[in-house]
Amino acid sequence: MITFEMILLWAIVAGSVVLFSCDVFPVDKVSFLVLGALVATGLVQSNEAISGFGNPATITVACMLALSYGVQRTGALNFAANRIIQFAAGSELKLLSSILTTVGVLSAFITNTAAVALFLPLTLSVTRKRNLDASKFLMPMSFAAMFAGTCTLVGTSTNLLIAQLFRDHGGSDVGMFDFAPMGLIFFAAGMLYLLTVGRRLLIPRRTAESLTEDYQLRHFVTELILRPNSPLLGQTVEEAALSETFNIQAIEIIRGEERLLPSDNNARLQQGDILLVQGQSDSFLEMRDTAGVNLRALTVDDRFLEHDNLLLVEAFVSPNSRLVDSTLKEVDFRKTYKATALAIRSHGRTIRQKIGTVRLEHGDSLLVLTDRRQLGVLHRTQDFLVLEELPQTQLRKDKLPWALGIFVGIIIAASFDVLSILEASILGTALMLLTRCIRSREIYSNLHWQTIVMLGCLIPLGTAMETTGTARFMAEYLVEELHGFGPTAVLSGLYLVTTVLTSLMSNNATGVLMLPIAISLGEALGTRLEPFVFCVMFAASASFMTPMGYQTNTFVFGPGGYKFSDFLRVGAPLNLLFWILATLFIPLFWPFH
Repeated sequence: MITFEMILLWAIVAGSVVLFSCDVFPVDKVSFLVLGALVATGLVQSNEAISGFGNPATITVACMLALSYGVQRTGALNFAANRIIQFAAGSELKLLSSILTTVGVLSAFITNTAAVALFLPLTLSVTRKRNLDASKFLMPMSFAAMFAGTCTLVGTSTNLLIAQLFRDHGGSDVGMFDFAPMGLIFFAAGMLYLLTVGRRLLIPRRTAESLTEDYQLRHFVTELILRPNSPLLGQTVEEAALSETFNIQAIEIIRGEERLLPSDNNARLQQGDILLVQGQSDSFLEMRDTAGVNLRALTVDDRFLEHDNLLLVEAFVSPNSRLVDSTLKEVDFRKTYKATALAIRSHGRTIRQKIGTVRLEHGDSLLVLTDRRQLGVLHRTQDFLVLEELPQTQLRKDKLPWALGIFVGIIIAASFDVLSILEASILGTALMLLTRCIRSREIYSNLHWQTIVMLGCLIPLGTAMETTGTARFMAEYLVEELHGFGPTAVLSGLYLVTTVLTSLMSNNATGVLMLPIAISLGEALGTRLEPFVFCVMFAASASFMTPMGYQTNTFVFGPGGYKFSDFLRVGAPLNLLFWILATLFIPLFWPFH
């Protein structure tokens, strides 16, 4: 029987699916809205509302993220990634298979987001140097990180989350490699698909030979030569308010043989200065008539913008960036990062006008002009991943043996049940701090808090699914519709619903929502619970059809120059393949009786 509480909960779930899929707000903000709605409607009590933040799953995920960062900080992963890319760079297929294999192996043990974040700038660099299309590599890399992450308990936060929630429901402990048989089948099938059919379905998206061409900047730049009577003389670019007054973005100040960035302390405009600006032709004409400047049209390229002291780079908003949902103007980008942003690529579109008002998202890429001496400012911040190679001085190489030893040790301890994964991750983080592989302040600034907040807010959603009877009701409905075809058909239906849902909302949110239904299905059928729980685990990480369903997809969306249809074209057959494999093999590895 449908109750009023069920209707309320369905409305909240429907609203969350819409907000997640439309990508209007960041996932942590949507998660807070969901939690607020649950509290406001009385579907969860106050103690249940905060239970997610103290849940072992949340703590375990946080510690594993810190451990992954500790290993990454030593430069071990950078060294391995560079050697593999150099070894395989002679052939496009060889390079693709090497990247996918390496990202896959890393994603089984460190967070798949960290693996993709590491390989993203390296892949873009090598493809640009060898004149290859980066879009042929980035989406497959994201997919490989996803299905490889299903091979172990620590491969993805979804595995850790569902395993802990299953244990909270009285289920059995999930071991480190309990996922491996099914995960390896997914990995082998996924690799074969991506190296054959998948790569042929991808349409080239990044074929430009230079950054200015790639961001379509070449015909939107002109030179303004200041006349002796120009009212701009003596002002800084900021004081001149070109953006607000004329909708024009200042790029450089050319003063004889010298090139200055608008943020330079000596950048007060002088007679004879040439102001290199970006904008539309009507804005240039308006400025010529009112600001005492002459126009000189030109077509720019990378070499024209760069100089002895200036460098054009591409920077990507990192997975744990503090700038998400902020604008360049709000963070005072020029002064904070000692650089000038010329364009933003977001959700497959390039923005060149009023970029200071664009709210940044994970995976957005920025075309940035910076002083070579100030490049370290962009590198040192965790807000961006910069294509230029990381200075070796920033790596903590002397801690490499400690970091690798601690990480391998906690994996072994958890694998052989010496410690639970929660105990092992906490101990590992403590040892990383004790040996100074990571610093306390680095945990605060580099931990992916968006994931932690999302888990804390959404775990109570699963509680509400149970306490209101919604999970039981939906399970009984699914059993009633498919029971005549046997439990395998019910499991297949569960996988299909979960994989479609995870394409619209976060994988962790999908796991929290579907786990109570999976448990109720097993109880209603009188079978073991494990087949249905593992079904949700695998399906929640199979988000290949949309760019917003999984964080690694979102992250490569902008840098790859993809369109929404690209994910649907390449990802839908892969989802279909995994659905068939899951239906066939999950009952073999985890029998119903």
